[in-house]
Amino acid sequence: MDDPSARQTPESWPTTLDRVLRGSYLDEQALANGRLDIPVRRLLVLGVALGAIYGICLGTFRMFRGGDHATQQMLASALKVPSLFMLTLLVTFPSLYVFTALQRLPLQCGAMLRLLLLSNLVHLGVIASLGPVFAFFAASTPSYSFLLLLDVAFFAIGGLIGCAMLQRAARNAEASVPQTRRLLGVWCCVYAIVGAQMGWLLRPFVGNPQIPFAWLRPTEGNVLVGLMDTIGALFR
Repeated sequence: MDDPSARQTPESWPTTLDRVLRGSYLDEQALANGRLDIPVRRLLVLGVALGAIYGICLGTFRMFRGGDHATQQMLASALKVPSLFMLTLLVTFPSLYVFTALQRLPLQCGAMLRLLLLSNLVHLGVIASLGPVFAFFAASTPSYSFLLLLDVAFFAIGGLIGCAMLQRAARNAEASVPQTRRLLGVWCCVYAIVGAQMGWLLRPFVGNPQIPFAWLRPTEGNVLVGLMDTIGALFR
C-alpha cells in the first residue's frame, strides 16, 4: 500500500501564481514535446480571482465620488473583467491554434489552450497588481476621462507582458524563431483589437458617477471612436 505521508502535497494557489509569473511552467523540454503540465481549472480559478480584484478596484471610483449603486458597480466590474478575458479567448483561440499549426509548433490543442491561459493569467496578474494604484487615483482625482485612459494603459501594459510570455514559449518550443515571432506578433494585434472591442461592448467598467448606474451601455460606435472622445474630453 502507498504511504499517505509520501503522497505529494497539492501546490498552493499563491505558489501556482508565483510559478506562472516567474515562467517556471515554460519548461523547454516539455514545450518541445508538445506538453504543458498545469491544470486548466487552476488557471481559470486564478484568472477569475485576479480579474475580480482588479474589477473591484475599477468600481471604487463610483464609491469615492458618491455615485449611486457603488456596490453594484464594483460587483459588475468584478464579473466583467474575467468575462472580458474569457470571451476574448473564445473568439481568438481558433486563430492562434491555426497560426501556430502553420508554423509547425509541437504544441497540441490542449497545450496551446493552457499556454494562452497562462498568458492571460500573466496579464491579469499585472493589472491586479496595479489595482491599488487605480484605486489611489480614483480617490484622489475627479476626472473620469483620466481614469478611463489609465485603465486602458494598465490593460496595454499587461497585454504586452502577456504577449512577451507567448514569444518566450515559442522560443522554448524550438520553433523557427523569426517567422514565429512575426506570426505571433500579428496574432497579438488581432487579440488586442478583439479584446478592446469586447471591452467596449461590456462597458462600463469604471462607472461615471454623474450618470445612473447600468450593467451595460447601449452599443454605439466602436472602441477607437470612444478612445478618441475620451482623450478629447480629458483636455476640455
